[in-house]
Amino acid sequence: MWKFLLHAALAVVGTIVQISFLSQLPFPFSAISLPIVAIAYGIVRDRPVISAGWALLGGLLLDLHGLLGFGSEMLALFVAFFATRFLFQRVVTNTGTPALFLIAAAAATIRWFTLAALDGVNVLFGGVPVLIDLSATALLAPVRQSLVAGGALLAYIGVGSLLSRRFQKTFLSHAPHAFSRH
Repeated sequence: MWKFLLHAALAVVGTIVQISFLSQLPFPFSAISLPIVAIAYGIVRDRPVISAGWALLGGLLLDLHGLLGFGSEMLALFVAFFATRFLFQRVVTNTGTPALFLIAAAAATIRWFTLAALDGVNVLFGGVPVLIDLSATALLAPVRQSLVAGGALLAYIGVGSLLSRRFQKTFLSHAPHAFSRH
């Protein structure tokens, strides 16, 4: 129960930090989507419940802040979750660095194109386009977001690996050689 509440609080705080702080920074940081990175991380680490929780809570908070209407961000994050989970289980069966980058990049790209499709449907029914634009910035947005998401996932995994190696010697090791008399 405590782990569930901890993950829910982390999803809420992470999404609020993205909305209020990261989106105001210059390019590499403004393109980071913490729910996408968390969804990709959960898929890679075989924690689908954590990924689905981030999609639900992150999508809910992004919908409250977004311009496309309620439910669009949540739908886009769930589509990205299911599509990248399928890709990771059926297509990309390797967990090497390029595969990890590809999973996060695919999640970001799928989310962007889902939001663009929802925006297109909105335009068909007389709405004002939000994402659909013919400027260079709008055309390069999925590429930029996928590259940043892939890099952010690799950085997060790298920092986690570095910290686990750093603090491995601090605590008692469970390795068989820890208490040997050689």
